[in-house]
Amino acid sequence: MLSYRLLTVVLLTASFYPCEAQEYHLTRDLAGSNLYNVSEIDSNNGGNVHFISQSDADQKKMTFIDSAGRAIISVDNTTDGKGDTQFGRDTVYLISNDPIDFGSLVVFDAVHIPFGCSVWPGLFTQGTIWPEQGEIDIIENVNLESRNQYALHTAASSGTLPELDINTGCVVRDASNKSFGKGFADSGGGVFAMLWDASGISLWFFERSNIPSNIDTKPDPSSWPTPSAFYPAETCDPRTAFGPQFLTLYINICGQFAGAPALWPTSGCASEAAPTCADLVQDPANYNNAYWSINYLRVFESSSSSSSSSPSGTAPSNSASAGVNAPSATNTGTASGSSSGSSGSGAGQNSAALNVSPNLIYSILLFSCLTVLFWV
Repeated sequence: MLSYRLLTVVLLTASFYPCEAQEYHLTRDLAGSNLYNVSEIDSNNGGNVHFISQSDADQKKMTFIDSAGRAIISVDNTTDGKGDTQFGRDTVYLISNDPIDFGSLVVFDAVHIPFGCSVWPGLFTQGTIWPEQGEIDIIENVNLESRNQYALHTAASSGTLPELDINTGCVVRDASNKSFGKGFADSGGGVFAMLWDASGISLWFFERSNIPSNIDTKPDPSSWPTPSAFYPAETCDPRTAFGPQFLTLYINICGQFAGAPALWPTSGCASEAAPTCADLVQDPANYNNAYWSINYLRVFESSSSSSSSSPSGTAPSNSASAGVNAPSATNTGTASGSSSGSSGSGAGQNSAALNVSPNLIYSILLFSCLTVLFWV
């Protein structure tokens, strides 16, 4: 496991998290087969994967509804790539047809998040022009990690993570070791939530036994505990730092995070048989736990936000223009200097389903999180 310490200029007190009571109404309910609308996508993120079409994903049973009505999204765990040094494993990348906008509350209930050596899952949002219109990482980590990481990415950042050629952002690690990986699965999963409003951007994780009773249909974030991560508006204007955001869910393998040369030797995955991440990709048995099992993904809007115009935008694409500074964060987890990174381009309009985006393009992210990073 990568050993580092990150000193972040943040205030770690709940008193700085304002959340006024708002009434939220459901605008999208993505559950069961409504979650799928998959098409082919190109990948340029350095991962050892092929993002495949809907028909291929269905045929290979990589996307299906299980007997409990949950949506399953998985990596191919049957194809043997032994002897093929260029082997890439089939997987799935989903992006929403329509964006969400300022004032939205995203709630995600799952019983299993992909994990295992070389596995890199992500649930995040991204703007049409990336990174200028921002990215919000709701779920992300790699390999055998047990704690989820939250991050924001914005343009006009400064500073890099030493010795790591990977995408980075203003990262907060969840305090719970049941928020990711095997611990998440063994405890029955849980619920993640992201609120994007005038106070800033707030992210929560609730273990299965501690899910707020009102979260399913009438969520009231003002009644919830302190967020796992909070990025206050004072350090990052949520209206201008982020454009309309497309919901994105995928599973990558190796790539610039899970397979980073500086991270792999201490990840708990390196061995004589697998000195690099790519050495594991050929073995299908390594991916038996590389799947999402999802109860639902819901989007709510507050009454105040719904009175404004509907969000609009086209699928995310890479661009290089000036933007805003990345924020500092208030958190109840641990400030962390690990990686994130995702960008892509997009999808059609006027549908609540998720759709695989064409022309996924990765950039090296810069970040300014008012941090000083020390490696030990």
